[in-house]
Amino acid sequence: MSEAAGSQSGGAASAQPVVVGVVADVPDVVITESASLARQLGAALVFVTVEPLRYSISTLPDGSVLSMPLDPDATDPQEERFDPELAGRISALLAKAPGVPDASVRYVARAGDPAIELARLADELDARAIAVGTRKPGFRASLEEFLAGSIAVALAHNQARPVIVIPVAHTIEGADPARRGDDAF
Repeated sequence: MSEAAGSQSGGAASAQPVVVGVVADVPDVVITESASLARQLGAALVFVTVEPLRYSISTLPDGSVLSMPLDPDATDPQEERFDPELAGRISALLAKAPGVPDASVRYVARAGDPAIELARLADELDARAIAVGTRKPGFRASLEEFLAGSIAVALAHNQARPVIVIPVAHTIEGADPARRGDDAF
């Protein structure tokens, strides 16, 4: 896929990447833990954003998708693109990671139900696993999960690949006491 199409690629560490679902404000721990896992597995990383207020109407030859808004009054198709600021933040975090070369990282943008799209991409890439973070703590996050459901739960129940759920609640305020010391990242 081309960068203009919502992804970047160079080479791959292995044929079976780890697909990582991310959002604009993804906690750093989701990125760093996913990188640590990929390094241990010798796998590439594919970071994926999914726009839930749009749906895919077409997949282009390069793998990118055209989408339409769920709002029936809006009629403009658009090509989904990975947020360049988020890609830059991920790249900066990965630059600190031993054993995670830029060539083994891709960025992909999709539209639709996040659980379905993450599973679909994992199937397309024959991914080793899918990694997602838990929601940030708080009433709003609890309400959103109640209304929309948990992506991690939907993935675990509806596809056959391993799902790695990275907890973020206790890492928001500071160091994660459960983290391993020197080999963690």
